[in-house]
Amino acid sequence: MTEGGNSAGQKPGRRRITRADVEASFNNQVRNMAIVRHIGRPIGNALTPFFFNRGWTANQMTTLRLGLAIGAAVLLIAAPPGWLWVVTGLYFCCFIGDCLDGNLARLSDGASYWGKFYDGVADRFFYTAAPLAAGIGLWRETDLVWPLMAGAAAALVFTYNDLISNRLQFFRLWMEQQSGPASYRKGKFLSALENLNDRIMTNGFFVAPLLLLLPGGLPWYFWAVLLLQGVCGGLGLSALLYEAFRVLSRNRKSKHAKGVDPNQAASPGLDQ
Repeated sequence: MTEGGNSAGQKPGRRRITRADVEASFNNQVRNMAIVRHIGRPIGNALTPFFFNRGWTANQMTTLRLGLAIGAAVLLIAAPPGWLWVVTGLYFCCFIGDCLDGNLARLSDGASYWGKFYDGVADRFFYTAAPLAAGIGLWRETDLVWPLMAGAAAALVFTYNDLISNRLQFFRLWMEQQSGPASYRKGKFLSALENLNDRIMTNGFFVAPLLLLLPGGLPWYFWAVLLLQGVCGGLGLSALLYEAFRVLSRNRKSKHAKGVDPNQAASPGLDQ
């Protein structure tokens, strides 16, 4: 022990924690999916004291996750077949790290809006890149062009899904600022379908890297992520566009209309 009760590697003035401290810090009203509750959280909680007591911050853990995700994507493209198991290991390290960075932020009272944004950057990178990277890997192995094109299309659908989701939130806030709350509310049926689709994608992404452990596992993995991001991502995108139509179907005044004060009607950089 060093002076002041800090062990080697621990930042001065930072209290030491145990696994019990980690588990006591959770809001029990938040219920995660089963793979997070039964796999991610228990492992993440066990590892959190090791990193916290050595001074790791949430953003440092997120940076590590992003680096591992980039490495996994590069290996999908260029690794020999016998090395693809490393991608599986890197993916699950990223998965556990996603639980770790949240714990580190909460326990250090360091949660921030930037941290939440950065966490999403790390989360999205591998999911977005996986079908394209796997498609490039198959193209390099087989000289077939269609996996490259299909992987690029699935990555594009997944990216566009995120874009539409964020754009809908932005436009909804703008609309409600100018003319009051949205009148449309999703019904139980659509909510249940979206929830089911999200669960299939989340659990599917967890299982898919295990296919890389099979002999000749890259094609199996490619088909899995193609279905998850191309088909499930496409269904999610369709639901988002429908919701956007229902929520935003409200008349407004354009700043270009005759007699309108553009300072009063202007949108935050979105008006055309």
